[in-house]
Amino acid sequence: MSENMSEQKKVLAKLLASKQGRVPVSFWHHFSAASGIDLDGFKHPEIISGNVTSTEKYVEDIKPDFVKLMSDGLFNHEFNQENGDTATNIYTGLKPIDDDNPWLEKTHDLVAAQKKVIGGRLGFYNIFSPTTLLKWALTEDENGKHDKSKVNGALADIIISDPENVKNALDAIAEDVKKQIFAAISGGADGIYYSTQEIQDDRIDDNLFEKFVAENDKDIFEYANQFSDANILHICGGGGARNNLVLFKDYDAPVVNWSTDLEDIPLEEGKKIFQGKVVLGGLGNTANDVLYKGSKEEIQKEVDRVINAAGTDNVIIGANCTVPRDIALENLRWGVEAAK
Repeated sequence: MSENMSEQKKVLAKLLASKQGRVPVSFWHHFSAASGIDLDGFKHPEIISGNVTSTEKYVEDIKPDFVKLMSDGLFNHEFNQENGDTATNIYTGLKPIDDDNPWLEKTHDLVAAQKKVIGGRLGFYNIFSPTTLLKWALTEDENGKHDKSKVNGALADIIISDPENVKNALDAIAEDVKKQIFAAISGGADGIYYSTQEIQDDRIDDNLFEKFVAENDKDIFEYANQFSDANILHICGGGGARNNLVLFKDYDAPVVNWSTDLEDIPLEEGKKIFQGKVVLGGLGNTANDVLYKGSKEEIQKEVDRVINAAGTDNVIIGANCTVPRDIALENLRWGVEAAK
């Protein structure tokens, strides 16, 4: 077991450590010009190398208390399908990828390189849920592009029509995700930033959510918590997705991040839902929000407002999700300064 793994119970204390009673703070964004599920770090290795150099510069400029380690170029992977040549779809006959899969090796190497350049700060690697990975794969065309408007509907379609095979596929992908987590932790990550959400389709009720999303999410957190006591649950509101936070309250996630404005649940209210857990966020992350377009006074006033409302106990200041790549870095510096 690596030194990083042996200190698993010290991570949360380090994350919450502060001077003169202040709360920790961090913001993050992707670095690639068109970052997302269509990026392929195998075909374009410059995405991964650029990720590392951009991470270093970003941390030097912003000086956050901790870093979300971006997985640009390695968002998703090729599933291990037993009958790949003859299969009629991408989700039947899946089995976990091998331990030496190139995706895992590149994940390890990326994290190791990122950790070297973040100045001794804690780093949490970006991980996507099995449900998210499967819905992306369902809409990938022959050129590796995705129709993002159809991903949720496509996943809901097969859950309704072929539930047994879909659940088997998600279980196999969950094992892939566990192996990815191990690769990230072995590379030096201090924990994970785990992105999941409800399936944005009215046909998926709470019972289907539990079976096809939550069961695997909870299993993965049980695994990840062996290595770190500060793993972060990100209930993603990206693209305007809506989530019932109560569905996630029983996740064994030490730190929770969600879209406070989209769900109309500020940090202080989230504390009541996620009792005893650390809440992370509080600021909007779009081009319409004060963090993006506000003056120094406006941004720092907003940070003060969030802290005054939520308190300093078990609170970390950040944004709902990734901020736009073209945000002025001085805006983020002002936000960090206000929290510090």
